Amino acid sequence: MANTFVASRAHIIWGICLPLAILVGYLLADPVDQGSLAVFVLLAAVLSVPLVLKWHHTLLVLTWNAAIVPFVFPGMMSLWMALGVVTFAFGVLNRATSPANKFLCPMPVVIPLIFLLVIVAGTMISTGGMGARAFGSTKFGGKGYFYIAFAVIGFFGLVSQRIPLQRASLFAGLFFMSGITEAVSDLVYFIGPKAYGLLYIFPAGNASSLAAASEDINLQDNIRIGGFGLAMVAVLTGMLCVYGVKGLLDFKRPWRGLIVAVAFGFGACSGFRSLLLLSVFTLMVLFFMEGLHRTKMLFVVAAVAVLVVGLLAAFVSDLPLPVQRAISFLPLDVHPMVRQEAQSSVDWRVDMWRSLLPEVPRYWFMGKGYLIDANALSLGFESLVRGVGSRWEAAALAGDYHNGPLSLVIPLGGLGVVAFVWFLIAGGRVLWANYRHGLDELRTINRFLLAYFLVRIVYFIFIFGSFYQEVFVFTGLVGISLCLNGGLRRAESAEPEPVVEQEALAWNDY
Repeated sequence: MANTFVASRAHIIWGICLPLAILVGYLLADPVDQGSLAVFVLLAAVLSVPLVLKWHHTLLVLTWNAAIVPFVFPGMMSLWMALGVVTFAFGVLNRATSPANKFLCPMPVVIPLIFLLVIVAGTMISTGGMGARAFGSTKFGGKGYFYIAFAVIGFFGLVSQRIPLQRASLFAGLFFMSGITEAVSDLVYFIGPKAYGLLYIFPAGNASSLAAASEDINLQDNIRIGGFGLAMVAVLTGMLCVYGVKGLLDFKRPWRGLIVAVAFGFGACSGFRSLLLLSVFTLMVLFFMEGLHRTKMLFVVAAVAVLVVGLLAAFVSDLPLPVQRAISFLPLDVHPMVRQEAQSSVDWRVDMWRSLLPEVPRYWFMGKGYLIDANALSLGFESLVRGVGSRWEAAALAGDYHNGPLSLVIPLGGLGVVAFVWFLIAGGRVLWANYRHGLDELRTINRFLLAYFLVRIVYFIFIFGSFYQEVFVFTGLVGISLCLNGGLRRAESAEPEPVVEQEALAWNDY
């Protein structure tokens, strides 16, 4: 009888790991070579298979709002996009192998999303194709199609399985908190060359903008740190999702409110009024939804607000110019240059909207798509540089309308508007039902998800919006609600569910 050979750990190390280490060491002699890079990517992909198989859904949840763009991905493809495709594929495979592994999304939400994908595909085909330079196309601008597709596919990845109840607060908090990575690019600029390696993982856009602004004499004193504003929103939403406004005002745990206050301080350095307004509106809506306006907290918060505004009014001239710009919507005596720059920013947007509104009826059925005329865009920027063109003309040619409704109706037409509004209604009903009939353990989270969903709709319509860049926000909010609650909660299914005893970190313990 033949003896069965059993490979020990030593055999594996000498037979596989050691040759691989020698190969990698040899390739590192020329790490920027295309062949070496391809081998590195292949090895990383193979070694990450066990990790992805076990943690793909968890990784998708924890990176949904993260600004992580690995350099090996084509274009500006974020990590959550790739994970969304992988998780959706595993969800389909699990569903095919076992009927019990169902997706947690009700049909009223599925239908408008499928309709939206059909509209996007039809628009892309009828307006000249995808136009993605990352895939070798001579045209560009088509990344909008991919962003929308990834947002929908990622939604189905989110709802492919449920998050364990005992980990709900941790996952929900990190779902939003991962947006802190938006500030990494700004930090790389301030740290200097020692941190440039991080730009292989995190987007370099903010660092590039800061570098360009620092070389402009007119902007050196008014450099806006954009990533800090997005990080502020991430911190605020993560804290509100887990603790709510009442939890932040818990005087027994003052560190919660202190974290939010520090986040507001750093966020004001971004100079973006819209992000500050988004944060304040979210706090206000959730404050009233929690019923705190009927308690003594109303007077406490009002007194604190009056005190803060009073301090700002007294020391506004001593604040950095970006901070003055961020609070310029308040009746404060900010620097004249800041006031003029902020007003001109509003004026050119209003001029663009007035010029584009007469064109909207042309897109009542089918939109113009996302493809950009390279020659027209080049001429537009050249005219802007020479002083014979306006800023809004170049922005309009690039499809950067700085307005949610226009960014939807012009590229995707009336059918796109119908699909998105349909999804907002269906998604809003899901969030409302989960808030009304969800488990008590998830009430704080469900309340926040509903409030933030409504605030983002108002923000998208009236303050700032870019449909293809922000559609993942709406699909993500509905998707995380479904996978936290195990689907759509109904009155008859609202009985408490047994909690599996398992050691897990929960933020509410602190």
